[in-house]
Amino acid sequence: MELWVPGTVKEPEERAGRVFRGGRFRTMDPANPEAQALGVWEGRLVYVGEDPAAAEESVRSRARAAGETGPRAVETVDLGGRAAVPGLIDSHSHLIVEGVRLSQLDVSGKSLPEAAELVRAKAASLPPGSWLHGRGWDHNLWPGRGWPSRKDLDEAAGDAAVVLDRVDKHSVWVNSKALELAGVRPDAADPPGGEIIREADGSLRGVLVGRAMRLVYDSMPLHDGLDPLEAYLAAEREMLSLGLTTVIDCGTRAGDFRVLDKAYQAGAATVRFHSFLQPEPWAEEILSGGPRRGLYGGKFSLDGVKLFSDGSLGSQSAWLAEDYADRPGHRGTHYYSDGELEAVLAKIRDRGLQAAIHVIGDAAAAQAVRAMSKVLGAGSAARRWRLEHLQVAPPALAREAAALGLIPSIQSVGLMTDLHMALSRLGLRRLRDAYTWRRLLELSGLLINGSDAPIETPDPFQGIYAACARRDLDWRPEEGFRPEEGLTVIEALSSYTAWPAWAAFAEHDVGVLAEGRYADITVLDRDLRSVPVRELRGARALMTVIGGRPAWAADDF
Repeated sequence: MELWVPGTVKEPEERAGRVFRGGRFRTMDPANPEAQALGVWEGRLVYVGEDPAAAEESVRSRARAAGETGPRAVETVDLGGRAAVPGLIDSHSHLIVEGVRLSQLDVSGKSLPEAAELVRAKAASLPPGSWLHGRGWDHNLWPGRGWPSRKDLDEAAGDAAVVLDRVDKHSVWVNSKALELAGVRPDAADPPGGEIIREADGSLRGVLVGRAMRLVYDSMPLHDGLDPLEAYLAAEREMLSLGLTTVIDCGTRAGDFRVLDKAYQAGAATVRFHSFLQPEPWAEEILSGGPRRGLYGGKFSLDGVKLFSDGSLGSQSAWLAEDYADRPGHRGTHYYSDGELEAVLAKIRDRGLQAAIHVIGDAAAAQAVRAMSKVLGAGSAARRWRLEHLQVAPPALAREAAALGLIPSIQSVGLMTDLHMALSRLGLRRLRDAYTWRRLLELSGLLINGSDAPIETPDPFQGIYAACARRDLDWRPEEGFRPEEGLTVIEALSSYTAWPAWAAFAEHDVGVLAEGRYADITVLDRDLRSVPVRELRGARALMTVIGGRPAWAADDF
């Protein structure tokens, strides 16, 4: 079996027909939940059932009708009894940024001194005056849980300007050189929606939160100077190895969108890509044409616009209705007034686009629901607008969002980090309204899942594990983090297949293994339904198939 890899010098001769046999397919189709054989013709499923011979005949009859009678008309792929599911969908990711991350300095899980030492080693290899961009620190894991300081980096960095993104990318830790090059002076005022963390004497501490991050980002080379297409293709290779066949990119820059549009048009990319653009002024020309779905063989779509309403709990920038339990007098930051948000949403509505709003705090979510209700009215459900993250949602707010037909978009993998921090931020009473996936599912009838990569790992199996176990990878806490809000395996799998396909107006193309849909398949190393929940965290993909064409396979397949 040859693998198809776009952009290579020589692609194997394409077979219009293919039969997958010897599999244990969980189709996610209620009318036909199990299958052992699939027949594919020109990228779409023409047979889903139990009989490999019938699958082959269904494909060969189409080959004969097309005049294809040679031995290469149909290929058979034997899965050897392995389990398989519809191609997995990441409902919220950032692919180019994830591709950039793969080449960045990673200080994840490191102590403050360890992070500084990694900066020292990296800076020593850079030309004088370089920017050093890294990611992954989490002060909630450090003794005292206090913010780091620019002084911790100054000696280690030498002549480099250092910018280290916090694990949630809602705050950055920078050195004095970066502040100098960015022109951030001690008397700088907090920008709307942002905060410049200061020492007790008012001097700059070297941490910028929310929209204050732009003060240094705007002085840095875009994408760390990497070619955006190369970064995207690096992330795409990673996605394929994780069994992902469709990715919804939440926050594509307009310039990057144009680059990727050309790449897909030229057949240089593989994964099905759905884009929610950032609302930049230079995105107006793209957005004015409304949604564009299923271009270039169903590979490329523009769905809508991604907005930020607030920040994150970890950076204490999520917008809460009450003070942070561990920072009295502080309720986070928000990016829009009610009128501003309604005006932006009205423009999105008038262009027929979807809106996806980042809402982590309950105050942010309440503002978003109010604005969406006012702008959409009775037609809310048909628009399939989304609430991203929705981490703190009291029952009345969750019911109001569900009544409007707004889609809860969660990133269950993030709970493995947050569960060790959320209590200190919210307190015990408000924690009952956080990460309430069972409640959201029962009210809305569906929820969609993703990774928010590079914020968290794009591994969908860790996301499925976290959704079901509500523990971290070390199986802590033993009793689970409010286990009554966990999902079943089938529900978690639905949140990566059928439900996100519907959310993206792609339910007739992907998300389910049924005749007429694209033959997007993820072959697994274990049956997710039959292993203990604890073992879900070790699951992996063995083969990734897009449009009936094997695009990636593990060495041990």
